[in-house]
Amino acid sequence: MLNRHFSIYLVAYILPAAVGFFAVTAYTRLLSPAEYGVYVVGISLAGILGAIFFAWIKLSVSRYQAMSAEVDFRGTAMVAFALTTAVLCATTPLVVLFRSDVSAELLLASMFVAIMANAVDVGQEFERAKLRPYRFAAISIVRSVASVGFGLLGIWLGWGGIGLLAAFGLGSLAGIVLNLVGDRTGIARFQRSQFMQLARYGLPLTLAGLSVAVYSACDRLIVAYLLGKDAAGIFGVAADLPRQFMVMIASSVAAATVPLVFRSLSENHGETTRERLTESLELLLVVVAPVAVWLALAADQVAGTLVGIDFRAGVSALLPTLVLARFFGIANQFYVQISFQLAERPFMLAMQSFLTLLVSVILMFALIPAYGLYGGALATLATEAIGFLVALVLMRRAHPVPFELNRIAGVAVSAAAMAAAILTARSQAGGTGFVSLVIVSLAGGLAYAAAAWLLNVANVRTLSLRFLRTLNRRALGV
Repeated sequence: MLNRHFSIYLVAYILPAAVGFFAVTAYTRLLSPAEYGVYVVGISLAGILGAIFFAWIKLSVSRYQAMSAEVDFRGTAMVAFALTTAVLCATTPLVVLFRSDVSAELLLASMFVAIMANAVDVGQEFERAKLRPYRFAAISIVRSVASVGFGLLGIWLGWGGIGLLAAFGLGSLAGIVLNLVGDRTGIARFQRSQFMQLARYGLPLTLAGLSVAVYSACDRLIVAYLLGKDAAGIFGVAADLPRQFMVMIASSVAAATVPLVFRSLSENHGETTRERLTESLELLLVVVAPVAVWLALAADQVAGTLVGIDFRAGVSALLPTLVLARFFGIANQFYVQISFQLAERPFMLAMQSFLTLLVSVILMFALIPAYGLYGGALATLATEAIGFLVALVLMRRAHPVPFELNRIAGVAVSAAAMAAAILTARSQAGGTGFVSLVIVSLAGGLAYAAAAWLLNVANVRTLSLRFLRTLNRRALGV
């Protein structure tokens, strides 16, 4: 089941990532860094609003619905979401009264994005928890394609960064409609006991979600504050490229594995839970490591081919450092932090997240004035590494997650082979155009695949040979 679900979720994240990558390529050619900077700031604000008001619902649903397949939390979650939306709409506009320098247009657009994006995300948590990967994939793909379509329309109409924000919200609205129309099962009524259960677990996580959201946005916001919107636009593109590939792919692993981990834990299957966690870590590294190596070592080719000319130099310089930072962040967010959820220790997650945010702000203000944009990248790397180490320490007091070194070693050797192939191909190909990108990518990809197959990483050799034998039997009519 795990491999089948993982393949479906991988498609559900890979296709939107590819669409998003096309979108970044198009947007950086159609917009100036300052216009793209408006979009970056607006998305950052939407992320903060979502963390303050809606994160507790998403995190609670992802845990309790996965553990209770027979119980329907949807009615309760919908009431909680509606009440939270009302509070958001009543309180957020008050910011304009105290900060006249805040654009009301930008704030309203960010509110719209926060509501729509989190509504579809909550719906997706139910699809994931109920082990319905096909519906999850369909909604995810429709949402992504619709967002880009609306985005290109907004740019054509001359709406700039605000148009991209509206497009993201409308794309999420399309996902909401598909979720509601496509699900014909009856929705259970609101239950006060369920609401209290979600609140007891989720509300303490609001601090953690807020810390994570502010941390995710503060680098761009601090860059915009210290260096201007042009610099924020460049930094945003450099940070978004790893997110589009690495985080999206890591999310597919989490979507396939985390509900099964919670399900086995609820059934008191300790050894099964441990094996699920080990499989999760191996899959996570198998799919993320090659993307990280590719983005870091082929940064010149990636930036020279896929982003607009005004962004290329900055993105190429920042990308390797931000890729390494994102790798630490993925290991933390998608594996180590599962420990806190398994142990139902939300305050540990809040503590670790808040410390990470504090370190980030301090390092950003210390390094950006001295080193500019590269100082921001260094601050991000140091913050992610420190956050990962803190999570490892806290994990020992929660629900320790396993690290099988023999499985990790196979991925490391395969990644090293890929790195050597990319460096060799890059020195021979020369240039930063499309042809060079293709040569470098093929060389690295083939080297990684060959090494992973020889070492049987994640049972890839075993599964591929079994698949070939099955095809052969079918062809012979056996």
